[in-house]
Amino acid sequence: MATMGDVARYAGVSPATVARVLYEPEKVSEEKRLRIREALKATGYRPNAAARGLRTQKSHSIGLLMVDGSLNPFFSQLSQVIRSEAMKRGYTVLTYQHGMNARREADAVAQCLQQQADAVIFAYAVTAEGMQPLLDAGVPIVQVEQARRPGTDMVLVDPATGIDEAVRHLTDLGHRRIGFIGADPDRYARARHHGRTQEEDRILAFQGAVLRHGASPDPDLIRLGLYSAPDDDPAREGRRMMQELLDLPQRPTAAISSGDILAAGALQTLHAAGLNVPGDISLIGFDNSISNLLSPPLTSIGRPLEEMARAALDMALAATADETRDHRCEIFLTSLVLRASTGLRGE
Repeated sequence: MATMGDVARYAGVSPATVARVLYEPEKVSEEKRLRIREALKATGYRPNAAARGLRTQKSHSIGLLMVDGSLNPFFSQLSQVIRSEAMKRGYTVLTYQHGMNARREADAVAQCLQQQADAVIFAYAVTAEGMQPLLDAGVPIVQVEQARRPGTDMVLVDPATGIDEAVRHLTDLGHRRIGFIGADPDRYARARHHGRTQEEDRILAFQGAVLRHGASPDPDLIRLGLYSAPDDDPAREGRRMMQELLDLPQRPTAAISSGDILAAGALQTLHAAGLNVPGDISLIGFDNSISNLLSPPLTSIGRPLEEMARAALDMALAATADETRDHRCEIFLTSLVLRASTGLRGE
């Protein structure tokens, strides 16, 4: 049975370099990564191969690598459903929060390998390279929402349906100047394997819906930044972007946010300005995660969280049972959940 030393000799590098390719690939040059991956294939080496019995034995555990739930409650809710469903099927879930930090993601991948996870769900991956050690070890991967690379199962989301519903709902209420506060694609360098990022999808969906439903296409109505501030004040970005909209010579009468945390910050700015929601301005969030906890309860664009979680787990378990099967991709639609934060345009 091949060892890490065999791989190192075949590739002409040190065992430490092989380990870095397996667990911290971003620290190794592309030329060495390619050479070592060829050596991995040639020697048949697998991390924890002895314990895995060449993957004929199952640990009945699934890895779940996700964004920090404190940055977006959607991920905590997704994790809860996956863990609950896995328990019903006799599986445990090894949960790691990487907070969009590549080093923490690499550590979590190493832990999944050491704990012999039968499959790993990414919700979502920091980098495409971070998944490579799992693929080299033959561990099935399911990517949720952000698909960084091909060759895995995927659970994706189409934001356009819900955003179109939101813009149509607002124009039916008489709104024409509709603002958008969201994440700046340039602040999140994470292009998906099929092209656009999640952030670009949401902006383009908004711009398309505005044109279809006769709202103002004024580019000043779009304000971009981070989903949440990286400190103990996550709603700060939403406050800033909403203030920029209020500072316009002609402010919007409604706004759509690309995240409920952003919308929470926007509500704080509107309250501080003495504006009533929805009497003076209507507001819509995205995620439907904390929207029913806000005041007023927030109209929000929701994703079918439970169905997505079950689909991801189903794919992971199916892959562990038959690793030669074709990869699957399931796309879920978004929809508008109406609450008290939208109303007729004030005169």
